[in-house]
Amino acid sequence: MPKFMTLIPRSLLAMLAALLFTCAPRAAAQQEEVQKPAPQAAPAPSLPRADNPVAPQATQPAAPSQATATTAPTFTTPSVPSYRQAKNVAVITIKGEIDGGGRLGDSVMVSSVERRIRTAVRAGADAIVFEFDTPGGEVNASLRVASLIKDSPVANTVAWVRPRALSGGAVAALAAREIIVSDPASFGDAMPIQFGPLGAQAVKDNEILKKVLPPLISDVVDSARRHNDAMGRYQRDEFLVRAIVANDMELWWVRENSTGIEMAIDRREFELLFPGESPDGATRLASTSVGRRTQAASIPNAPGGSAKLAAVAGELAANAPTRTSVRPMLSAGDAGRWTLVDKIMDGTAPATFSAQDLAHYNLAINAVSIAPGVKQLQPVETDEQLRAFFGAERVRRLDASWSEGLVLFLTNPIVRGVLIVLFILALFAEMSHPGAIIPGIISLIALMALIAPPLLIGMASWWEVLAIVVGIGLICLEAFVIPGTTVAGAAGLLLLFGGLVATFLPGGQGLFPGSQQESSSLAWGVGTVLAALVTSGVGVFFIAKHFGSLPIFGKMVLRPAEDAASITTIGIADQSTAAPAKVGELGTALTRMAPAGRIDIDGRVIDAYSDFGFIQSGSKVRVSSVDSFRVGVERLPDADNQPA
Repeated sequence: MPKFMTLIPRSLLAMLAALLFTCAPRAAAQQEEVQKPAPQAAPAPSLPRADNPVAPQATQPAAPSQATATTAPTFTTPSVPSYRQAKNVAVITIKGEIDGGGRLGDSVMVSSVERRIRTAVRAGADAIVFEFDTPGGEVNASLRVASLIKDSPVANTVAWVRPRALSGGAVAALAAREIIVSDPASFGDAMPIQFGPLGAQAVKDNEILKKVLPPLISDVVDSARRHNDAMGRYQRDEFLVRAIVANDMELWWVRENSTGIEMAIDRREFELLFPGESPDGATRLASTSVGRRTQAASIPNAPGGSAKLAAVAGELAANAPTRTSVRPMLSAGDAGRWTLVDKIMDGTAPATFSAQDLAHYNLAINAVSIAPGVKQLQPVETDEQLRAFFGAERVRRLDASWSEGLVLFLTNPIVRGVLIVLFILALFAEMSHPGAIIPGIISLIALMALIAPPLLIGMASWWEVLAIVVGIGLICLEAFVIPGTTVAGAAGLLLLFGGLVATFLPGGQGLFPGSQQESSSLAWGVGTVLAALVTSGVGVFFIAKHFGSLPIFGKMVLRPAEDAASITTIGIADQSTAAPAKVGELGTALTRMAPAGRIDIDGRVIDAYSDFGFIQSGSKVRVSSVDSFRVGVERLPDADNQPA
């Protein structure tokens, strides 16, 4: 036994030996578990994009150097570089549409992400992962999410595309220092769109492009330069991230022979590096042509020959990122030093990447190079694999709160349309059948659900809420106080309609005042409210005819105890006669009619309405009108109301 071991008590040596024998099987089991093949993911479903519900099919990649990216059959624990190592990892989920909020810019998604970043920082997170599963969303909100990621006090940020980061989601994901992906995954297609009579279409108006493109291009290029500065080498290509936004760029992927640097080049640079060679060929990314550019000739002085970027060149220069580019400058003297890997895209479709494409073009970091131009993707599918990616001890999730999810749900246009219908039907049921109580409570809850969420996120302001409340008040005034005048009722309906429509508008204080987005919101608002009113009209007719005979709702009508035994027909409809009463019949008001109430005609209790003002209980009345919806009565002159 070595001399130094004699200084250790034998009991301690025995304990250490037992511990080693105990831990060894566990370590072997863990190693075996890590090396088990990851379960095969199901094929990615077709994902609708904002501009096109059916994504075009990608053509087969060109293969000058047979470069590609493959998926690793197993997940192996990678060696973690020092800049990425983290003990505590917080995962912030970004799922669903990135909403634009309202005229105050209070996007629920933006506020939620900001809140959770603060929580992660206070909790001592060493790394923050933003897990994306989003089809994108409003431009300004997407840029704000990107700014939050870039400005995070925790510099170790990673975007986890699981399984999609499309449109504005791709812009926000690029803001992270690194990107990792699951498999399958979809990424890109941030081409600005506008809504018109034919639905979502690419923006073609140069004036709109001058407002939309510069901030997007500036942001994605700044994100690429931030990444390259952090990595200390040119890795995330600036042309490639531009192509995510500008869908008319024609690009090729090349590799420098001595350094292995890979980057995208346009047609001008292609002619410098490969003089005399044909630029045509199949593209790796999706294309609407077959190996040949079908749109107008490319613009020589614009990146990727993009006509859209050329149209906004002045604005792009004014919004250029402040960080210096490290992209290699090419000249004719570089011919022969670069190898053509493949043609990326031909400018006929937006850049949309699969998981393998993200690895192949150096956008996803969770891949290893197994040969020149060949990368093996190691998809990150689980939190345990994410923990291994960072070499972390703890991974904690910070999901959106239930209240944030509820606000997003209640501000959905379809849900709001349903709430409008529910509010109108319940309000009519309460007004036509006084004492039912439950319909009144339902209408009040529906009204609060209509007003409160838009008010919280800035989709509604106080004047719109006031218009809705005043409109309801005027309708009640017409129904209960001055029935038959129509003026108050018509004004109330207009105020109610206008107030409800206005809550759908994002207002003019956003990034692009007077933009197509506002027109789209107005069309959605008018269409939703009109559809809700039509649906409510059908429902009102049904309630007026059958409320008293419905199995559940008929029991909601409260009846005086002394009349319960004698009541055989409650409500407007009398099943035994063609009409519950005839014009000219006399009766007595059983309840106060303001204007709805009940009358007694020869022992028949009938729901009725006062056609002229309020009528006190016990007053003599005469049936003045009868239709399929209601029985109208008027108070007899005072002489006829004197006690006998």
